Formats: sequence, structure tokens, C-alpha cells
Amino acid sequence: MCRKSQSAIVGRTHHMLVRCYGDHWKDVHLAMFTAYIDDSGSDPKQYVANATTLIIPATKIVALQREWDALREKEGFSEFHTSEFIAKNPKSDFANWNDVKHARVFRKVRNICKRYAVQAMSFTVYKSDYDEIVPKSLREDCGTFHYTWAIRQLLAHTAQWRSYHQVSPLEYVFDWMGEKRKNPRRKEIEDVMDQAEEEAIANGRTGEYANWSFRYRKDIPGLQCVDVLAWCVYQYGLMAYCQRPMINKALIAWDDFTKCKGGKWGFDVTITRAALEKWVALELADGRSTKRFAEWKDRKLEKKTNSV
Repeated sequence: MCRKSQSAIVGRTHHMLVRCYGDHWKDVHLAMFTAYIDDSGSDPKQYVANATTLIIPATKIVALQREWDALREKEGFSEFHTSEFIAKNPKSDFANWNDVKHARVFRKVRNICKRYAVQAMSFTVYKSDYDEIVPKSLREDCGTFHYTWAIRQLLAHTAQWRSYHQVSPLEYVFDWMGEKRKNPRRKEIEDVMDQAEEEAIANGRTGEYANWSFRYRKDIPGLQCVDVLAWCVYQYGLMAYCQRPMINKALIAWDDFTKCKGGKWGFDVTITRAALEKWVALELADGRSTKRFAEWKDRKLEKKTNSV
């Protein structure tokens, strides 16, 4: 992105922040893009896990909120949760929708995703492969939970995307995972972000991963949008790893998303067993990641001890 374009974005975002926050706008982190992140397959009974993101420009968030609110009001739903929507969960707003309305809303939601997100990314791993191939020593560092490992892969690629497009560090918004540090899955993600920022500082990229939060999906259109893509990718993962045929709506969504902007809008990486084996071999042979994690744990323990 050229400097002129960046200046224009900064100017428009500044005016938006002044309108929304008044004299307190300087207290708000000015991220030009927000990465909304969701997972599918976190349930232990599920065979596949993925981490998915939609990157949305800050200048489009107000318009996204406005269009999303209009859709909710017109069609009559409070929160779009894709698995409930597809199943027409009897306890949800979608329970009694007919097929025509169901298809119409699904199409409109996908169109909103494509209209406002400039980039989509997803990493999917077969849990059985991960459990069998990744040794305990690596799992303690890279992710006890499959989703944590997928997040690490995702963050590396969002950094590459940001660097390629020469934009400021992203803001990361995760779907809610319980209270801070109380949910072990959330604790691992928080550790990932802390480690990533510490490494970024060491490499002269302070602030690369400093701005992140966990938010309630029902309050954030971006999280409801990325939930749609994560569900779609999860269905594809079941087909790729378990040979489970994709249901019709998943096929429609997959075809829709993969053809967006000539196939350049997003990408999904399904980690093969061979690729995972290669990654483990390289990590064990190199040893730098293990050393870095050990040093981070020592610093964290020292900090905790000194604060007591």
C-alpha cells in the first residue's frame, strides 16, 4: 500500500474516532486493520480443529456494523451462529425459518463477509495426526490444544501479510473463551500472544502483537462473519481428513468463498500428516524454538517471583 493511501486511511479513521470517542480518541489504539479470529472443532469429540481469520479495514467497521444491524433487524435474528443456523436449532431464532429465507440470509451473510474482509486465512489440522506425531515436549511449548498450534501458524501468516502490504500492526480480536487466565484454552492463546510480542520486540517490531482482546461474538459483527468461514472450513476439513461428504450448504459456501476475487481473497491450509511430520523433525533438529520457550518461561517465573 502506498504512503498516500495510508495517509488517506489514517485521516478517515481519525475523523471516525473523534466522532465515536470525542476528546478520548487518543486513548484508542489506531489499528488500520483488525483480524477477527474464530475456531471450529474445539470440542474434544470433534476430529478436526482450525483457526480462521477475516482481516477487515478499520475504515469499514462502522459500515459493517450498520449493514449487519440492518440485516438482523430485517430478518429477525439476534446473533448469527452458523452451526445453529444450519441445524435450525429449535432454541434459536432460526428454528422456524423456511428454506427460501434460510438460503437468502445465508447468501447475504456470505456477501457481507466478502464485501468487508480484504483477506481470509485458515489453518486446519487433523487432531489424530497431531496427537500421534507431535511429542509431549513440543506440545507443552507449541500447544497442548490443537487450536493453539493452529493459531501460531495463523499469526505467522498475518505478519507476512502485513509486511507485504506495508500496513501498521493489526488488532487481533478473538471469540470469547471464558474469563482471563481461568480457561486453559484461553490461557494458552494469551501465552501465544505474549510470546509473539516478546519475540517481535527482540526483532525490532514492537507492537506487532500487542493489541488483542477476547470479545463476545454477539456484540461483534466481525466475529459473526468469521464464524461462517470457520464453519465452512471445518466442513471441508472433515471431507479432507475423514472422507465425510460436505453437506449442500457447505458446498455452496465453499464454492462462494474460494472463487471470491478470482480466488485471491483467502486461502485454507489443511495440514497433511507428512507436513506435520516434517515440521516436528525440523523443530526437534533445530532446537531454537524449544530454547526460546524455555527462556520465556524462566523470565515469566522470575517476573512472577519478583512481583510477590
